[in-house]
Amino acid sequence: MNDREPNESTRLLASHGQENESPLIQPEGNEGVASSPPGARRTILAVVSVQVILYIGSFVSLAAQLAILEDIVCKKYYEERLPTFNVSGEDRCKADAVQSEVAFINGWKDVFEILPAIALAVPYGALADRIGRKKVFLLAIIGIALNDLWIRVVFWFHDLFPVRAVWLSGVWQAIGAGAATLSSLSHVMVADVCPSDQRTTAFSYLQSATMVAQFLFVPIGGSLIPIDPWIPMFISTAATALGFLGALFFIPETIPPTALGNHNRVVDTETSVEEESSGRIRNPDSVKANSPEIWKAVKSTTKTTARWVFAHGKLVLVLTCFFMCSIGQQAGGSLFLQYASKRLDWSLGKASFFISLGAGINLVVHAIGIPALSSFMLWRLNLHEILKDKRIAQISGLFLVLGTGTTFAAGSWASLAAGQVLTSLGLAFVVPARSIVTSMVPKKHLAALYTAISVLLYGGMLTGAPLLAAAFHWGLRIGGLWLGMPFFLACVCFSLASLAVSSAPSNIDAGHDVVSEVEDEVDRTGF
Repeated sequence: MNDREPNESTRLLASHGQENESPLIQPEGNEGVASSPPGARRTILAVVSVQVILYIGSFVSLAAQLAILEDIVCKKYYEERLPTFNVSGEDRCKADAVQSEVAFINGWKDVFEILPAIALAVPYGALADRIGRKKVFLLAIIGIALNDLWIRVVFWFHDLFPVRAVWLSGVWQAIGAGAATLSSLSHVMVADVCPSDQRTTAFSYLQSATMVAQFLFVPIGGSLIPIDPWIPMFISTAATALGFLGALFFIPETIPPTALGNHNRVVDTETSVEEESSGRIRNPDSVKANSPEIWKAVKSTTKTTARWVFAHGKLVLVLTCFFMCSIGQQAGGSLFLQYASKRLDWSLGKASFFISLGAGINLVVHAIGIPALSSFMLWRLNLHEILKDKRIAQISGLFLVLGTGTTFAAGSWASLAAGQVLTSLGLAFVVPARSIVTSMVPKKHLAALYTAISVLLYGGMLTGAPLLAAAFHWGLRIGGLWLGMPFFLACVCFSLASLAVSSAPSNIDAGHDVVSEVEDEVDRTGF
């Protein structure tokens, strides 16, 4: 081992015999995931498996949760206006007032769930650099489990709680910052053990975990609704618990022990100096366990990380693609289910077919399409890694624009299916975009960078959820073509995201310029 300062990527570089290589891009070679050490393959497999289980919990209850909410709102709507009226049949719940209220509740529920994640994702990301990825990862799962449990309590006791009490579910996201931390740390743990030339492929497999769960379990959950919509909800809770146990026992800590030791020594040293100056010396064990000292260090790290992220304008411009893409993606999921159900006058269970169709195509794109296209561009066309990722992102962005535009103008199930197909072909956009920005920064700041990306993605959700819910409300009032107004706005956002990613450098020299300027800023701030 050489004498450079250890960081979270030191073990990986040493294990591949590349201690003297640039931290930006490792040389092209044969060190793919397949040639990684067995421990690296096991780590990636464990992370992907846990992701699959957690996403099963999320997607199996997607249509059921919407159906339960719709039923509660529908009954209250008719009971308040026609107390003696017998509410039966799903058609009565397709009234514009009911659908508007459901979209309103869902949109703001997403906002209140995202707010704690945005506020705390960066501190938790910094904490993961100090105490380890796995501990913070487990905290995030606990927060998600409690968040979902609160929603189930409100729905089960809807006579006791007002239905809008689901907005309080976001309070539990303060534990671990929820899905924002879960997403960023999943990518960090994979990046910790994966060579740069295989990073896009590895990220693609990680994203495939989402697609597998969505493809299989959205329709399964939808098919269980006629039997009892609570069955998918209980399956969801069990899957989340299983995911926690899987992470606890099978995901290893990927940050090197030497890095953890250095972080602990930094905290202890800062605390000791502060105590000596004030004439108070405490037991070292109590210092290490004292959370104010740790959070003081996390606050300092967060402030310096923010200066580091914004040290270069081109990097910031590329990063905006994640924000715009996230806004556009809010037109999917439950909002798309509502739109398809209303547009075609279908039941929610039947409309979930479109979600399954899109997930199946998205799975093929992530598991086969992106890795194959990446290899073709890298080895046959001899494109540089950054340029290769840039071209893949541009192609994906084009599909997103065409898909949401088609969905906006759809007038039949065939055109709606075509829109889903085109959109799904482009949903891999974030994978090459993430690889691009990874190539623009040093490896030692990956956790900070990925946390910043998660904040942007969840910031897009925070903005997009109420914006597109309001657009759907206005679309219901205007009617006709404008019922698909959320997808028109999504089309605009995807266009802006494509322009942002097109501003990325196309060669290694430009990438080195970014790193040099960022490192200069780091040196000036003493990070």
